[in-house]
Amino acid sequence: MRKSIVFAVVLLVLLFVTECFAYTPAVIGGVRDGLALGLMLENGPANGVKLRFGLEANTSNTPGIVFIGGKWFLSNINNRYPMFLSGGAVGYLGNHSEVGPYISLIFERFFDVTPLFLEVGIDVVKSGKLQLQAGYYF
Repeated sequence: MRKSIVFAVVLLVLLFVTECFAYTPAVIGGVRDGLALGLMLENGPANGVKLRFGLEANTSNTPGIVFIGGKWFLSNINNRYPMFLSGGAVGYLGNHSEVGPYISLIFERFFDVTPLFLEVGIDVVKSGKLQLQAGYYF
């Protein structure tokens, strides 16, 4: 429980300390130990390293999910779809709060829609949990 509180406080401090950066908001949802829906913020150059963090509501026993991590450009698939690697920390908040690492692949311009992206990965919080989400940048 203490780890998750510290994690949430660090996430909020990063949110307020880095408010001078230009963030790109996105709605994100899909499967993350249950059905999840939330808001994500991302900043950084188009093909460089980006900081991303967000909050999600979840239908599992842990109703809240917070995450913070980085996003690194890997390559363009068929010179049309940018592929990124993302990794960082994820916290499942609820009666049994836990924190652990996550790693995922992000495919942007999914279905040739520029603001749409697909994220596929795994959260390692006590055990491996599937992460399959779609998002839409504003």
